[in-house]
Amino acid sequence: MGLSQPERMHSADPAAPAAEFALRFLSAFERDDPAAMRCELEQATQACGLGTCLDDVLLPGMRAIGILWQRGQCGIEKERLATECARAWLQSHEVLAPAPDPGPPVVLACGPTDRHSLGLEALAILLRYQGQGCRLLGARVSTRTLMTAVRASRPAAVVIVSHLRVNHDRAAESLRSAEAWVPELFYAGEAFATARLRRDLPGTYLGTRLQDASSLILRSRLRTDTAKLKGVAALPDPGTPPEHADRR
Repeated sequence: MGLSQPERMHSADPAAPAAEFALRFLSAFERDDPAAMRCELEQATQACGLGTCLDDVLLPGMRAIGILWQRGQCGIEKERLATECARAWLQSHEVLAPAPDPGPPVVLACGPTDRHSLGLEALAILLRYQGQGCRLLGARVSTRTLMTAVRASRPAAVVIVSHLRVNHDRAAESLRSAEAWVPELFYAGEAFATARLRRDLPGTYLGTRLQDASSLILRSRLRTDTAKLKGVAALPDPGTPPEHADRR
């Protein structure tokens, strides 16, 4: 059972140390050794940094495991064990994040029909390590639930993630619902991978790498904070839907 070398490497640079950790992570998965999987993630973090570990070890590894499952080369229980192993490792780093800086949080949610939230959880950890408060809503977040969270927390930004193109339209509904209520709106995932799929959508596409996405979100937060200091940014009253909102 296994993937070919190019498939295993996915988007990682073969010359980078992270590529070797990614291979060992998959090898541990194939041996049914979750402790070794966590060990490889921890060693990759120490050697390459948390962001690189997430972008070039954890997420490519989990995508490769998903391909194995789709091909029938591993069972659903094995795939779920790998996901929970990765999630437990992420949570062990979440508790080490510093206290958030003052200010509104970033709300992160999957689309209403998207069940895979691991990448979203990883992005939240990157943001938290840089002092950004986050409210992580998780998988299959209905538009109604999203808007309740937005109205309650008045976030600095909303991030919507959708990984399957079949879920694109529902995720787009979430984006449009939040558009007028937040200073910044972002989206990511395979459902938005092409320019055609992003056509006429509000907000900013975050790309495919978590480190780049985190930087984009934090830069937008800086712009919003600067605008507020200048007295030019004002959100609508949460009790009354706005008539319009200026978007990019």
